[in-house]
Amino acid sequence: MWLKEREFHPLSINLLANAAQQNSWSPAILLEKWEDQHSVVLDHGKGKLQSLWFTMQLSLNSPTVQKLGEDVYCALAVIAFLPQGLNSKLASQLLPSLLQVGDICDVLCMQSLVYCQGNLIKMLSPIQHFVRDSLPKPHPTSLRDIHAFYYCTVRQSAAQNSHADIIISDHLNIEHVVAFYLAHILDGAAEETYRTCSQFLECLQLHLPHPTTLTPAVFNIVENSSTWTLKADCLWKLSWLYFTLSQYAERMKPLKAAEALYLTAGKHNDAALCVINCANMYRCQGRFLQSQQVVEAFQHSDLWKHLSKSTQAQAWYFLDSARMYTFTVSADELYLNSMEDHVCGLESKIWHWQAKFYYGGDIVQVNSHLEDLVLQCADTGRLAAHTKALQGLTEIAFCDGRLPDTMDTLHKIMVSEGQSSSNVLWYTVWKAVVASKQGDHDLVRELIYQSFGFFALRSAYTFLHASYVSACIELTTGEYDRAKSHFNVMIEGCDVQDDLWYKAYGFRGLGEVAFVHGEFPLAAQCFAETQALCTEMGVPPRNLYSCDPFCALPERFKGWALFLKGL
Repeated sequence: MWLKEREFHPLSINLLANAAQQNSWSPAILLEKWEDQHSVVLDHGKGKLQSLWFTMQLSLNSPTVQKLGEDVYCALAVIAFLPQGLNSKLASQLLPSLLQVGDICDVLCMQSLVYCQGNLIKMLSPIQHFVRDSLPKPHPTSLRDIHAFYYCTVRQSAAQNSHADIIISDHLNIEHVVAFYLAHILDGAAEETYRTCSQFLECLQLHLPHPTTLTPAVFNIVENSSTWTLKADCLWKLSWLYFTLSQYAERMKPLKAAEALYLTAGKHNDAALCVINCANMYRCQGRFLQSQQVVEAFQHSDLWKHLSKSTQAQAWYFLDSARMYTFTVSADELYLNSMEDHVCGLESKIWHWQAKFYYGGDIVQVNSHLEDLVLQCADTGRLAAHTKALQGLTEIAFCDGRLPDTMDTLHKIMVSEGQSSSNVLWYTVWKAVVASKQGDHDLVRELIYQSFGFFALRSAYTFLHASYVSACIELTTGEYDRAKSHFNVMIEGCDVQDDLWYKAYGFRGLGEVAFVHGEFPLAAQCFAETQALCTEMGVPPRNLYSCDPFCALPERFKGWALFLKGL
């Protein structure tokens, strides 16, 4: 791993080995020296085979490099400064003050001081450390140029949803530049820096969700009256990035920090949204009782009376989103307090009728109301609500045995304009469930393979969803060992994510595998674990799948039902 970080640079490896031998350093001491001194460790003699410094000077003093003047050093410093290197397609825009930047990069490539990887002009790690340690830092003009270009790109991307290609291609460079200026605020540019950070986090969430090196930089923003709201905005956007990644426990940290800052700044509605989203994170983990308690405590706090009617309606919406799974109130009472809100009213009406279906209401009546709501969503252009209403129709068709209709509606959701990658993968998994019921096992495996795509590897919740359905399909086809393996992997993932919901599904699945094999004590142990998880979630065991019909196991797996009957 350590040599990989040195990018297997032959001269550097040889010099490191010689340095360790001459100084009688152990590998641990050599690593410590490198971390502390970097390229200095690579200079312990004269001649190009004994000193990185000597080798670099030979290249830098060559006539082709010298005739380009001081701009060569500016270009080298910039390439070393940017973690991805310099994007050759954007070089003239990033460095307009270096008029010969293209020619300079060509010469540096010929001298093997840099190399090309796609559109990126990069530097091997040892050379990068040498440039950082031994040559002048990037010129202030170059830094201003890079700052101006990347900041403008981020602003336009956030405002117009454009430049996604640059956000994706240069994301590590932009992160580095934003972090650099968070640590070195320019005079009069504090607000611009914080707003750009907030906007870039939003761009990452939309175009390339991944854990970001900006997290510590955001938390380290100095807090005073001029930064309370700006820092809270950055934390709020950071929380949404974690939400997209399904890292719910990690999301709690920026949410709670943002809530405290919004309260300090007197931004009551923004603070309330942080509380509401914390409650929703508990719901996403299957912690319905905890979610409910957070919202109810909030409704009895002093903050409640300071909130707008719309924010209060959103609190009711998330409260009912937790209560629905606990079956502690009738479906008729759910979502009534948020139905008229302009933000969540349409979604509340959809969930109200879905709750009626989950609670055993009349399918024909629910189907009719959801079809009307689909039309309302189409008229208002509300994509998320439209998707939710179609999902409700999909669940009804699935439970009613209308499998071709189920497939058609799922396809309609997946090809709808503006649909996110995570939703497409999510409903791809549902198509696999339907295909399994239809007996098309080749299609099932193809869809499951598709579901473990680029986004699933970044979204823990999507990964758990695909893993669980994959286990269920193996169980249904009689591949019990494979099913057991999938269930165990999924349970391990649930422990990492602190997810009770899929963990309960996983133990029930393991119980059914044991039951089929006649291992009744083991089956009872797994079912008891499932029951305990239901209690912790606040879900009646008999209603474990009532609100999640696509995750229910076929009725022929009777171990759980017999366990609940005490047999």
